[in-house]
Amino acid sequence: MKLRMIKKRVEVLFEDGTKLKGSFFLSPTSAHHGGTESIKELLNEDRKYLPIELNPEQVVLISKSTIVMASAMEKETEITPRGSTKIPAEVVFTSGETISGVVYQDLPITHSRLSDYLNCSGAFFHIEVGTMDCFVANAFVRLIKSVAPGKEAGSS
Repeated sequence: MKLRMIKKRVEVLFEDGTKLKGSFFLSPTSAHHGGTESIKELLNEDRKYLPIELNPEQVVLISKSTIVMASAMEKETEITPRGSTKIPAEVVFTSGETISGVVYQDLPITHSRLSDYLNCSGAFFHIEVGTMDCFVANAFVRLIKSVAPGKEAGSS
């Protein structure tokens, strides 16, 4: 019996700076909410290797521990919780590269700081960079800082 999976196009950035484009396979049902599994949920699962389809004839397994960031090639649905707080942020990777974007968190008002969101995230956290949904591995982040609104779109 073959399970029905949903393919989501991504670009994966590895720790050595190389990039790989392909499709992750997501479950049509999420274990955490109504709807389909998200890329963030897939990345935060307790698996060491993830299958990625490079083309219809080739599926390879990638080591999750070498992923710095995965960027969705199309906008994720249901990624921003209703009533969430928008926090402009800049991420500085261990490589020295930076990205700026927006983190959305839906924690209680008493825990609404950027640090609260990051400390309760899994191995990967979501940041919206321009119109792209990016999923960053905490292991490759040197520092993250809040930035003034309007300064959050871009990378270097």
